[in-house]
Amino acid sequence: MADGSYALGTHPAERRRLERQHAIWREETLAAWHRAGFTAGQRLLDLGCGPGFASLDLATLVGPGGRVLAVDRSPAYLDHLRWEAAERRLPQLEVLELDLATDDGATLPDRGGWDGAWCRWVCLFLPRLDPLLAGIAAALRPGGRLVVHDYVRWDTFSLHPSGGGVARFVERTIAHWRSEGGDPDVAGRLPAQLEARGLRLLQARSLMACGAGQDPKALWLQDFLEAYPPRLAQAGFWTAEDQRALEADLAQAARHQAFWVTPALVEQIWERPLP
Repeated sequence: MADGSYALGTHPAERRRLERQHAIWREETLAAWHRAGFTAGQRLLDLGCGPGFASLDLATLVGPGGRVLAVDRSPAYLDHLRWEAAERRLPQLEVLELDLATDDGATLPDRGGWDGAWCRWVCLFLPRLDPLLAGIAAALRPGGRLVVHDYVRWDTFSLHPSGGGVARFVERTIAHWRSEGGDPDVAGRLPAQLEARGLRLLQARSLMACGAGQDPKALWLQDFLEAYPPRLAQAGFWTAEDQRALEADLAQAARHQAFWVTPALVEQIWERPLP
């Protein structure tokens, strides 16, 4: 990881990119929380919260009678979130610095006391899922629910038509993540692992999207295509020739009719069953 916490760092430009990302997916996020029954007065976890854009929405949702604990391993992002919570007068929002990939991730506070947990785009980056999943299972009260948004097929990320530059980027990104212990298809592994920890799958749905060049989710993909190649190059997975091929694809898409397809994102809602 670039700063020991996030692949693209925690600098202001990356924070702004993550803010745009949250805004683009916010409608789907709020709908998922509604389907899970997240509501005012509840105690909710935001696991792998990053700069905390979802945490702020959760804190607004639960209101002053609830509690949100935002968990992340980046001190810079947590400092930013503390400042935002104070500015917005959200005392119900607390933060906790914790590495969810280590054994500490299995020791979330207030065991059995949480009404719900939210986890988006975290599992795919964890070399070890056991600490996080064990921590979630122990943290939820009977009847408590977990909402997960993560990828089941990252290789569906594509541009049509394409000269191959985007496809090369997708292939190299997958290889890079796997080399660091990640799994860009991790959602497919979660059912067996969460069932083994006593949770029950209530709902699952696809959030995969397709759009023309100025569609918000198409712009989200293009945003990532701008931000991530330098990290790939630093890790030895990207060359100048690769970058030229990618830029040729983007130029072609800007001049002619084309559409984008997102990675196959899946929503899962799980419950810790009542006795």
